[in-house]
Amino acid sequence: MSYLPVLFGYNASNLGNSHVPLSLCRYWNQSGRPSTLTVASADDTVTYPWLNPALNGIRKRLVYKLGNGEQPKHITEELFFRTEGSSSPVYLWAGLSPDIFEKFNERGAKIIVERINCHRGTSRKILQKACEYWNVPLTETFNDSQIAEENRKLSLADSIFCPSPMVRKSMIDNGVPEDKLLSSSYGWAPERFPSIADPRPDNPEPIFLFTGTLCMRKGVLTLLEAWKRAGISGKLILCGGIYHDVQAAMERYLGAGNIRHIAYTRDIGQVYRTADVFVFPSLEEGGPMVTYEAMAHGIPPLVTAMGGGAIVQDGINGLVLPDFDVDAWAAAITELAENRQKRVALGQNARERARQFAWENVAGQRALLLENRYPELWK
Repeated sequence: MSYLPVLFGYNASNLGNSHVPLSLCRYWNQSGRPSTLTVASADDTVTYPWLNPALNGIRKRLVYKLGNGEQPKHITEELFFRTEGSSSPVYLWAGLSPDIFEKFNERGAKIIVERINCHRGTSRKILQKACEYWNVPLTETFNDSQIAEENRKLSLADSIFCPSPMVRKSMIDNGVPEDKLLSSSYGWAPERFPSIADPRPDNPEPIFLFTGTLCMRKGVLTLLEAWKRAGISGKLILCGGIYHDVQAAMERYLGAGNIRHIAYTRDIGQVYRTADVFVFPSLEEGGPMVTYEAMAHGIPPLVTAMGGGAIVQDGINGLVLPDFDVDAWAAAITELAENRQKRVALGQNARERARQFAWENVAGQRALLLENRYPELWK
């Protein structure tokens, strides 16, 4: 097959999840491995000859304004099947409907799947445990039918990209055959951070940074309690929106004078440049791109295994700490606050490690995995 058709059923903004397929297809095409990317729609600034939005112009505005939340995805799936129904393999992104999997399966196509997070069965167990630990009501999680739907789609897949070792483990723990799994990572885009090499400020007191949604899944309550216990002379910046499942519990922490909350910023590079330590105690992830970006800025990460993704090596370019272990987190925060030499050494190693995970390299690694699995691809 001369090209790889990729389906992402949502708007392509080059932010969040859409940044991943856009980055992969960009570098595959640049390296002579043609691919097409069908999306529901695209921001005006996102234009490539291989990008195929299902909705444009006035139709796009009407569908998003008057249709239900699922309609853009269904329109995109219908377009993709009309244009690529005879293709094999096809690369289907997470969150698509079971119907598109069934249709390609009936045609005998090989289906490649992207897992942007852990298996839903694993995610549910993690969230239940976290709510029990912090005595917070479990307001929402995946139900049995959603988990069964995921299991059906995974059963139809021929190959499944796992962007971290923890995602791979969650697949195996939920009965997915190991020979389907392709171990990879996510990455970061150097062009998004034009000031990354500029000198960074020498903060009189260390600044610790968390970026991402402030929610139970991201382990934010562990971080806040550890920060309180550590009692260091420093500042904690929380960059991201507050999700409803932790909003009430966070109120007792956010009044502290050494905690600053930034609800949203489009210039995350400027925020990275101010930080001395990156803290990310996430309980469930796919491939946390914020960790990759922080390390690219030379910021040493304090992470859980989930928060470390495929990039952090414990004791070499960061520290990997246990879930929920507030005392261990408080001790690590204190150590890096007081030991500037260790911060600098870990940060330098983090920057070097991140060079391997620029998207061009990640796309090349994934291409080799695909070419090994599908020798006729890109011939």
